[in-house]
Amino acid sequence: MFQYKGYTIWGKTKRGGTSNRILSDCQYHPLLYHMLDVAAVAGLVWDQFLSQQIHNRFKCSLGTDARTQVVFLAGAHDIGKASPGFQKKVQEISQNLGLPFTKHDHSCPHGIISAHVLNDFLGSCSAAAVLSQIAGGHHGVFPRSTDLRMGVDTLGNKCWSEARNGLLLEFADIVDFDLSQVARKMSEIRDPALVPMLAGLISVVDWIGSNQDYFRCVAKCETPIESDAEEYWIYAQNQAQNALEKLGWLPAVSFADETRFDAVFSGFIPNILQTTAIELASNQHSPYLMIVEAPMGLGKTEVAFYAADMAMCRGFACGMYIAMPTQATGNAMYKRVSDDYLGSRGHQGKLNLQLVHGDARLAQEEVKEGEISEFKPTSIGDEGDVRAQSWFTARKRPLLATFGVGTIDQSLLSVLQTRHWFVRLFGLAGKVVIFDEVHAYDTYMSTILERLLHWLAEVDCTIILLSATLPEAKREAFVKAYSGRNECEHKRYPRITLAKPRRYPNDQAASSPVCAEIQIEKPYCVDLHFSETGLTAITESLRQHLEHGGCAAVICNTVNRAIEIYKYLRDNLMGTECMLFQARTLRKWRQERESEVLRKFGKGAKQPDGTYANPERPIRAVLVATQVIEQSLDLDFDIMFSEIAPVDLLLQRSGRLHRHRRQRPDNLETPRFIVLCDAESNGLPPQSFGQSIEFVYDRYVLLRTWLALRQRKKLGVPNEIEELVEAVYGELTPCSGNEWNAALEEAKQRMEYDCNESAKAASRLLVNSPRCPCDLIEEFNYQLVEDEDPRVHKTIRAATREGDPSITVVIVPEDKVLATSPDVSDVRELLDYSVKLSHRGIFRKLFESGESPEEWAKNAYLRHIRLLRYDANYHGRIGNYTLTVDEILGVVIEKDRDTNG
Repeated sequence: MFQYKGYTIWGKTKRGGTSNRILSDCQYHPLLYHMLDVAAVAGLVWDQFLSQQIHNRFKCSLGTDARTQVVFLAGAHDIGKASPGFQKKVQEISQNLGLPFTKHDHSCPHGIISAHVLNDFLGSCSAAAVLSQIAGGHHGVFPRSTDLRMGVDTLGNKCWSEARNGLLLEFADIVDFDLSQVARKMSEIRDPALVPMLAGLISVVDWIGSNQDYFRCVAKCETPIESDAEEYWIYAQNQAQNALEKLGWLPAVSFADETRFDAVFSGFIPNILQTTAIELASNQHSPYLMIVEAPMGLGKTEVAFYAADMAMCRGFACGMYIAMPTQATGNAMYKRVSDDYLGSRGHQGKLNLQLVHGDARLAQEEVKEGEISEFKPTSIGDEGDVRAQSWFTARKRPLLATFGVGTIDQSLLSVLQTRHWFVRLFGLAGKVVIFDEVHAYDTYMSTILERLLHWLAEVDCTIILLSATLPEAKREAFVKAYSGRNECEHKRYPRITLAKPRRYPNDQAASSPVCAEIQIEKPYCVDLHFSETGLTAITESLRQHLEHGGCAAVICNTVNRAIEIYKYLRDNLMGTECMLFQARTLRKWRQERESEVLRKFGKGAKQPDGTYANPERPIRAVLVATQVIEQSLDLDFDIMFSEIAPVDLLLQRSGRLHRHRRQRPDNLETPRFIVLCDAESNGLPPQSFGQSIEFVYDRYVLLRTWLALRQRKKLGVPNEIEELVEAVYGELTPCSGNEWNAALEEAKQRMEYDCNESAKAASRLLVNSPRCPCDLIEEFNYQLVEDEDPRVHKTIRAATREGDPSITVVIVPEDKVLATSPDVSDVRELLDYSVKLSHRGIFRKLFESGESPEEWAKNAYLRHIRLLRYDANYHGRIGNYTLTVDEILGVVIEKDRDTNG
């Protein structure tokens, strides 16, 4: 072990309290020991966590001894810490190190120094340069070749060079890395997948190897090291095993044998949709893309689960991640995966099902057997430690778990220019990734999703896209993104499309995509009606339709409109239970309301006669909600009112009507869908569908939706779904007279401009498409930002959704005393009283002058959150706005009337 005056070059230190002072006993961890810690974790992750398929991808680039190279690179990633600028950060250690320091020593990010040193050590060939830059990118940003030119002021003199070389040689000898053999074998690395997979692996094992719950500092100033490096290597390997077991990574999952559909979903015989999907999936023995387009309520989710199960059982998938459009749908899907799928399968090991989204409950953060514990940062003076800690919060860790459920946002961030984008791709590599409700994504999100599909094809993912109302153009775009093929066979809706991945952008060897048509056994009709949007008209219509009881839904396009309608119905619709469900409410109350909604309007229990009974279903009730209930939630209403929206979303909302067989109230035996719109069915185009509605949805799409629906009395499912979707989204613009043509053309031009701007905005933030690894690293935007930081300007912020930026606010009473050093329970309580606000004026005020306690900056959960206190009347002030906190209404925002701010 390379030592000077009895001391080793340090790699980690242990801090005391919240200050930057080292403890009086000056505890630290030798750099070589930290390298061995990380190498030990990397070896175990390779042996027991990575799939054979991923092993093969590494071996194609690195040769048969890929494991040894990966272990070496993972451990050597921090060699840049053996530099004067880094070592002098702790005077108690550096003054006794025996290496020279000068007043001209330059502090440089140690990842850049690591890349420089490793490039020289490995032989300065093109492959060595790529591998060195990947290892040096463990803090989220790859060093580029221009960054690697440095001199004595950064690297130190010859003594420092000898010290680094001695550390690397000793480390290489311990982990059996033969430099001479590797150098002779190195050739140009061509596989773009190696970049995110190797970079992600190195970052993750470094974070685990830095957790002082398992890898404690073993040295003290002026105290000799008690064990040599060979002895410590044995200890490090034992600690790595212990850490991975406690963190839920080991024992690794071993998948059960392949079985029948009715064995996975006990008692359910597959319908025609599921039978067709099973037949297609049964012929697959390598990754593929499957797009399932079918009406609401036909069991598309079960199709996805079963196809994923087959892929995992056959060995070409190593886990599953389900990307949902909203937090509410993610919460509901989490329960379905846990109860309906994992509960019936015999998979062995730490199944480690995780829920991920911006508000995933911190209640899962307690350290329990089989769960990932809190990460405790150890490195000194490095913001990267807090970033690393955030990867083990409930927000992000499911991307690393075998089974994860959450919103699409975390997966989209895999291809946006944000720090550690590659960790997300590493977490998804080789898995089945299921995207639900893909029709709901606008131009901005679809642009990102297409790039993501391209990358997921590169990292051997099987992709399943589910939709009830997917326009043909989007289907073709998604197939091309994954397979690289322009042609896409067309069959009548409902249908299933299957395509194989492309390996590289110019690869045309993959077979053409195929499409199978589904013959639905029992088509049905939904009665379609139209009504005025006034509060009195809505109330009177509900009173008439619910005369004999029943459960109704009123879906609004904005939170403010939902609050307005709810308050009026609550005060004027006597004898009817009224409920409000929307996202702008404190998390604790939102989750309680979500559970209540699912309990009261959910499926219930299946009866012997095949119907469903729910004893908690209200006799007469109205749920006023925003779009949170239109996707994936298994809710069932007798009648539905909806504000005008794009036709695909209206069809999706109608899928919550008569979803399950049950006894219906008199006069509601047939599903009835009432569209709220003031436009005349035979008149001229409306001047506006409402300012708030046209702020949410394109006027052009609303105009075409109104043209497609206004003369209809019924909606035929599934026979008319494709016809309606293409009538709105197809290339041919309808001809309906001069006034309509003029209105459509004006709205179309505005929408096309907005779509082009949206596509450009998304493209500016995208990670490059898969290409030569050296080009991928060199061309990458160096100004990478954190995806959660609200301070970053929207033009460079890695946002997964277009629109006004949002900021999370914790709202508490003005007299509440906050913990100076919040622990897990404190953080959990604070986040229970948080809400995400995207109001433009409020965001600006919070961004400029919002309160954020100093201690929060050091906490992975709280560092980008603002604090707002409310008075005895539950009022809080932000600039010219008053926020009223109400358990039923949520957070009500009112602007001062006498100001223009």
